Amino acid sequence: MKQLGLGLGLMIAIFATSASVVQAAGYGMAGCGLGAIALGNSKGIIQVVATTLNASSGSQTFGITSGTSNCAGSAESAAIQTQKDFIANNLAPLSKEMAQGKGETLSAFTHTLGCAPSVEVAAHNQLQKSHGKIFVSPGAYAILESAKSELRSNSETAAGCKHVSI
Repeated sequence: MKQLGLGLGLMIAIFATSASVVQAAGYGMAGCGLGAIALGNSKGIIQVVATTLNASSGSQTFGITSGTSNCAGSAESAAIQTQKDFIANNLAPLSKEMAQGKGETLSAFTHTLGCAPSVEVAAHNQLQKSHGKIFVSPGAYAILESAKSELRSNSETAAGCKHVSI
């Protein structure tokens, strides 16, 4: 019983003293969760303690599911997922508007690709010109990659659309 109290006291002390060491986005080999919040990305044996905190509290599972406890994905991951969700849900109207070179769905698509308003017309024109090459590949994600490739091939849209290279 004494050992349990000592172990619990040690974990509380570590948690309390390491709160100032927490880094905004980093976590070590133990992954995200309470251990990452309490111990950050410290190296070495401390990651065993972080793993124990993650496992015993269930915070890692909850954090991954909810995007909390330092488990949020990177901005690039979020942008890619937004692009995939958009194209999977809007493929038919996107194809039609891309062939026309205009439309709300096409504008929303170039927005998910991070295209600045100053290059939106150029992006629409590039996608319209390349429609036949883009929609050759089967599947929404292959079409997404083809569209991004076509925008990367144009120097203006490559520079003005920040998410075509991810």
